[in-house]
Amino acid sequence: MLNEIIAIYAITDDLLKAIGHDEDNRRVVRDAEIITTAVCAAMFFNGNHSKACSYMKEHGLIPNMLDKSLTEDYTEFSC
Repeated sequence: MLNEIIAIYAITDDLLKAIGHDEDNRRVVRDAEIITTAVCAAMFFNGNHSKACSYMKEHGLIPNMLDKSLTEDYTEFSC
């Protein structure tokens, strides 16, 4: 699963760069990391974003993953 997650991130990051996507300069987590977590939630955790976020954070894949309490007021995607 780890190799698949790394591949998903690499492809997502490359695609975002290829289309000229600009990151918000206030961001804490890269857009490719958020998309990767959402895809992994769908693929490996039956759509459970909380479990996907926990897995990513615990395995050091996305060390700056936002906590639910920090994101629930600002975005629909929360961990």
